[in-house]
Amino acid sequence: MDEQWTSVTLAADAAHPHDEAVRWIAARAGTGIRHVRVVGVDPALEGRVGPDGKRVAEHVADETRSALPGVDVEVVRHAGPAAAALLTESDTTDLLVIGTFRSRRGSTVGGEAARVAGRAAVPTVVVPDGPHPIDGDVVLAVEDPLDERAVAIAVDEARRTNRRLTLLRAWEMPVLTRTGLTDFAEDPDRWRLQNKALLARASTEIAGRYPDVRLRSLLVEGRPGRAIAAHTRHASLVVLGRGHVRVLSGSVLRDVLHGTVSPVCVVPPSAHEAAAVTAAAAEAIG
Repeated sequence: MDEQWTSVTLAADAAHPHDEAVRWIAARAGTGIRHVRVVGVDPALEGRVGPDGKRVAEHVADETRSALPGVDVEVVRHAGPAAAALLTESDTTDLLVIGTFRSRRGSTVGGEAARVAGRAAVPTVVVPDGPHPIDGDVVLAVEDPLDERAVAIAVDEARRTNRRLTLLRAWEMPVLTRTGLTDFAEDPDRWRLQNKALLARASTEIAGRYPDVRLRSLLVEGRPGRAIAAHTRHASLVVLGRGHVRVLSGSVLRDVLHGTVSPVCVVPPSAHEAAAVTAAAAEAIG
């Protein structure tokens, strides 16, 4: 699957820190990005930043133009809720990028960003405000079955940055249900071995398809969202596929975005549906 991102939607209102998000996009200069759409709020509600007192969206647009010379940058504003605006505007681009605060509690910490990322029609990269302590491996959260689009994004990023790809399988023991403990809870080793085997299969498959990519397999026991978030301290990018977005109504996604210290790329179910429609249309034209 071709994961080249030519058009990007970037959040730019007072609730979203933007410096790290702009830097994340700027690091991809020369990768094919041709258009950036900066989404702001109603000017009457928009704050001002910088020594020149520019509106937030205009300031972000100027930063983006400086970081990506030659790229077309436009500002669009919406009077309604920022989340709805981002979902609407990102529908016609390839990627949505949102900045979040690590140091604050509230709607931008694992809340609003998770809701938007889980519903977007395109992959969404959530970039926490800095500093990012370690710029390490690309981390792919392994699910069953593998999310092919998430795999493609993780592999492309590992190749582009010449980094190792860590395949991380996070799991926890089943809990009590209305019908009692599951069979696996009665036999912990069985559950552990099943997850180990799942990771081994994924590692073998990805290694066979992408022999040029350095791989590391990592099995971690614990609450999946928190376990994945803990490993963001050693990552340059973490990629979550649709299985991790759907699990327990998105609790894994919220936990990851709440605790992450590195950028996280979320590939929600709707992104696969949109990609399938686009591919079908291209095949029909061809």
